[in-house]
Amino acid sequence: MTRRILFAGGQVITGDDEPLSDGAVLVEGAVIRAVGPRTTVEVPEGTTVVDCAGATVLPGLVDCHEHLLGRSRFGEGTTEIDEPDATWAVVIAHYAQQCLASGVTTVRVPGSHHGNDLAVRAAFDEGYLLGPRMVCAGEAITMTGGHGVGAGVEADGPVGCARAARTQLARGADFIKVMASGGVGTVRVGEDPTHPELDVQELSAVVAVANAARKYVTAHADGVEGIGNALAAGVHCIEHGIYLTPSQAAEMAARGVRLVPTLSTMVNIARRGAEWGLPGEWTRIAEGILDIHRESFRNALDAGVVFGTGTDGYGDIVDEIVELTGYGLSPLRALQAATRDAARIALPGGSFGVLRPGFSADVLVVTGDPLADLTRLRDVVTVMAQGRLVHGRGR
Repeated sequence: MTRRILFAGGQVITGDDEPLSDGAVLVEGAVIRAVGPRTTVEVPEGTTVVDCAGATVLPGLVDCHEHLLGRSRFGEGTTEIDEPDATWAVVIAHYAQQCLASGVTTVRVPGSHHGNDLAVRAAFDEGYLLGPRMVCAGEAITMTGGHGVGAGVEADGPVGCARAARTQLARGADFIKVMASGGVGTVRVGEDPTHPELDVQELSAVVAVANAARKYVTAHADGVEGIGNALAAGVHCIEHGIYLTPSQAAEMAARGVRLVPTLSTMVNIARRGAEWGLPGEWTRIAEGILDIHRESFRNALDAGVVFGTGTDGYGDIVDEIVELTGYGLSPLRALQAATRDAARIALPGGSFGVLRPGFSADVLVVTGDPLADLTRLRDVVTVMAQGRLVHGRGR
């Protein structure tokens, strides 16, 4: 018999509509069946009722950029890259479960060493472990000696890059990640976020492979030239976009290219890098680009670019949501970036990210009102992922 659960008696934030002050969400199996004012939702006999008085019910959060490796696992001078794949898989599963406990029910992994994200996703899907929905890229594609080699595969030339993309799709990747520029978390001497890496021809070859398979390509692109190359090649999403110009933002908005700015990542590396033991070069670079990054995100906002939340391992999802409100976004709009919009970026056409009949039962219950204080999102009472109660009361 299919289990029915009713979350009732508290505020309901659907991710789409205005919040309901006394709402209800009815779940049947892995699917949401009804959402609305409590008095209008019919409750079938035998339904388990979760009393949410004094709490808020909202969609499970979505992190669009999380490698699931903790901090500095690809850091300069570390030896972790040489560890067995079995160790990597355990580490990824561990951090995925941490994400789930914090209310993140979907994690988009934009690059993983030897594609270990795909193995962990399979273990979750087959029921060996409880974890969030994982949207995986397998290995990111980078040039020889390029940014992100620890989470990627090196490839050069259009033919080599196309082959690397086909390999990831053959392994089951949901999307393709490419490195169009250098970055902040550098492991290569002299690397800088402004340096272009894979060129237009190489990136275009990857985009052609993805388009043929009805998949999308996202590009790590920090500098102006790298962003320009990625846009010229036809990528579907930009990660970070630190030096994004007004004209580039306008082009993104016009073409529907999405953005995952990872704002809190740069803030945390700059402010807490020394505390976390990150290389001093990382902290220096991050400090130097904070204002530039903030201005680029304003360019994206002004142009109307669709954006979603991503943490990149150097903060948590609440840091990112709070950071968004520093640009004039309301708490509700910031939450939509972490639910509805992030879901559209992570898996276009997916039925999750909002509380809507027929959508996946990804539900988060927190104490109090996060619209009054977004840090309430850390006060997790219950997490439901695809209909499974995995945290909090009612389990």
